[in-house]
Formats: sequence, structure tokens, C-alpha cells
Amino acid sequence: MSGILAIASESWTRVSASRAVIGFALVFSALALGLSYFGLAGQRTAGFQGFARVTGSLINLVVYLVPLIALVIGTTEVTGRRDSLALMLAQPVRRRDVLLGSFLGVGGALVSALVIGLGGAGVFLAVRTDTASLGGYLVLVGAAVGLVLAFLAVAFLIGVVLLDRVKAMAAAVIVWFLTVIGYDLVLIGVTAVFRGVPLKSILIPAVMLNPVDIARVAVTLGAGRGALFGPAGATLVDVFGRAPGAAAAATLLLLQIAVPLFIAVRVFRRRDL
Repeated sequence: MSGILAIASESWTRVSASRAVIGFALVFSALALGLSYFGLAGQRTAGFQGFARVTGSLINLVVYLVPLIALVIGTTEVTGRRDSLALMLAQPVRRRDVLLGSFLGVGGALVSALVIGLGGAGVFLAVRTDTASLGGYLVLVGAAVGLVLAFLAVAFLIGVVLLDRVKAMAAAVIVWFLTVIGYDLVLIGVTAVFRGVPLKSILIPAVMLNPVDIARVAVTLGAGRGALFGPAGATLVDVFGRAPGAAAAATLLLLQIAVPLFIAVRVFRRRDL
């Protein structure tokens, strides 16, 4: 355990000080404040709006940007530091500790950046506007944290399997496209083909299998916008709007973090750097 914590501390300090992670925090803070201030620009109105409008506008940017950033930084951490990893492995420390410590350090740095960026903007908006719909915004922050860790675990798995930086980065982009964009397109096609099948039997398993959709649904329901999506929204509210469904979604999101990380550790034990 001491080895994991030592490596996690080193990784957290190094990654937190990088320009990419500092920019990560600044970008999300600027997006939250910008969407709040210019959200009604089309109606020739400018001024900071409350959390309801910010949450609804920010969710799509979160589900597009957060997974991509986590995948890029995660694969770079593994494939771009092979010499450093080899040096660590030459010390009396287990391979499992090296990988888990790196994951905790990088994950902690990214989560800190998200919380500081979105949290700082949230504090500012609470002071300038009000705290109505704050719950939905907090769900957004929690969903963003879950997405960071889930896709960071996938990035570590990609990195230890491929090891080559260019190949790992290409695979990361493919994974991002398939989970963030392609998955929903396939789901729409499947729903159209199986029109006679109850919507719940297709929609619910599909949502449960993709961390992006779990996050999107959680924020949508947390912000009270489920009714905007018609029958699909009613189905989601019926399942995830209750405690058992919400608990199942949270459990699956944790598994989508743990399972890729577990496989990555198993693969890393046998890899020759």
C-alpha cells in the first residue's frame, strides 16, 4: 500500500502541474461561466443565468470533452513514459503497485481539475444568481468525475496492451468515437429496426452498458428534464428516477472503472517494457 501511495503522490504532483491539466480546469470553468453569461445571447440578452440553463448547456460538452481528454492523457501517461516505468519496475516495487499508483495519481489530478473548474464556476454562479437547480449541477460534476475515471481506466488498458504511443492514441480516438458518437447512432438504428419490441427492453440495457449514456441520463434526470424526451424520457424516469435504478446505474459505472483497470493490471504483470 505504501508503494501505491508513493507513486500516486508523485503522479498527482507531476500531472497536476502540467499545462494540459491546468488548461483542463480553466477550460471547464470558462465554459460554465461563458454558457451562463451568453446563454440568452440569441434573444439579445446577456447576463449570468442560473444553474438550470448552465447544466442543460454544459452536459453535451462534458460528455464529448471529458472522455476524450481522459483517454489522451491516460494513454500518454502509459506509453509516453515507458522509460520511467521501466526505472520504477527496477526498484523493489510490484507491477500492480506501479500501475494502480499511476492511475490514482493521474485520476486524482484530473478529478481535482474538474472539481476546481466546475466547482469554482458553480460558487461564482451561486453568489451572482441563486442556488435554484443546484442539485442538477452537482449531479453534472459527479457524472463528469465518473466519466474521467471510467475512460482513464480504459486508456490505461489501451496503453498497456499496445505500448506504442501512436497506436495507443489512434485506438483511444476510435474508442472515443464509438462510445460518444457511434454508440448512439447504432442505438437509434436498432430501435428503428425493432419497432415492435418494447422500448424499455432496448433502451435500458443500452444505457447501462455505456458510461457516457449513464452520465447523460443521470444529469438529464438530475436537472428535471426527463419529460422533454417524450416516451424515451418517461421510460428513463420510470427506471432511473427511482432508488434501485439509480443504485444499479451507479454500480455499473463503478464496474466500468474497475473492470478495465483490473484487466490492465493483469496484462501489465506480463508485459515486457
